[in-house]
Amino acid sequence: MTPSSLKILLVDDMAIIIDIIILHLETMGQKYTYIRASNGRDACKIAQQSKPDLILMDWEMPKMNGIDALRLMKKNESIKHIPVIIMSSSTDLKKALEAGAIDYIKKPIDPTELIARVQTAMGIAQSFKALMQKQRELELEQLKVEKLLKGLLPPKIIEELRETGISKPIRYKNATVMFTDLVGFTAKTTTMSPRRLINELNDIFSSFDKIITKNRCTRIKTIGDAYLAVSGLPEEDENHAKNIIQAAIEFRQFILERNVLNLIKWEITTGINSGEVVGGLIGLENYLFDIFGKDVNTASRIQHQCAPMNIAVSSSSYELTSEDFIFQNQETVNLKGMNKIEIYNVMNVYSNIELSKVCTSFDLY
Repeated sequence: MTPSSLKILLVDDMAIIIDIIILHLETMGQKYTYIRASNGRDACKIAQQSKPDLILMDWEMPKMNGIDALRLMKKNESIKHIPVIIMSSSTDLKKALEAGAIDYIKKPIDPTELIARVQTAMGIAQSFKALMQKQRELELEQLKVEKLLKGLLPPKIIEELRETGISKPIRYKNATVMFTDLVGFTAKTTTMSPRRLINELNDIFSSFDKIITKNRCTRIKTIGDAYLAVSGLPEEDENHAKNIIQAAIEFRQFILERNVLNLIKWEITTGINSGEVVGGLIGLENYLFDIFGKDVNTASRIQHQCAPMNIAVSSSSYELTSEDFIFQNQETVNLKGMNKIEIYNVMNVYSNIELSKVCTSFDLY
């Protein structure tokens, strides 16, 4: 902060006094900007508008005296931190300090005393400005961290970390897991620039995030071109299976709509399974909330069996939602490392008009 950028508000009902003060201060060789006011009421208004770095204010003035103006300033959040020096022929220093003044200059003004007190006050003002700037920078950094945390951890987990410093792993007995994968991702990426590739993933996954949030689900993570989400944790939800399947349908509709408007066409495969899930934080410094268990693996295996643009769900998810969606039974399949299970495909329940409403409601385009 250079002295030339600092402003001083001089408040006195006698213009000649202000002129004399300016003459004395100019001998310091510093180029301050001087602002004038002739009474306490105007001083309050001008201070709020111009935000001076220091105020020199006379005690005895018409309309509103300096002490009353000072008390009023200290009640205003936007200007209460501005240092104020009271000037007066009175010797009641205690009253001035109690009102909020940082210093006191006795009239008639002694030039040496004036300069010394202004230099001290300006030093305080500059230190305070630097401190406030640092605080604003820290607040901006905190907002960035908050935003990053919201993208990495569920809100309830963040709250637990703030309150207790830890988040214990929990076994959730009623949850539904969804894996969604972009078909042919590796082949397509060989023809894309890194920027185009990241832009494609950002657009698709950001839109998926909106759909997930809308349907009361939680994104766990993305793994390359795969997207993992869950419903029923960290907060229980009796409609966990319905929430996830609804989100999966809207994923598919979004991709269909996006393909109409974009040169690069994508297809997705989706696997869904309901059951028991363990959720908890992984890592000591770089936190990641993740989910584990047989039923998570089952959802992943189902996704690998899924045909492009289908939504394949296990019998456990089907039983929880058989009255909410239209399903097509698929033959019994063998999943890697597991027994044979029945898989059901979710049919598209939207008409073209409803589809348009669904996609535009997310502001996806």
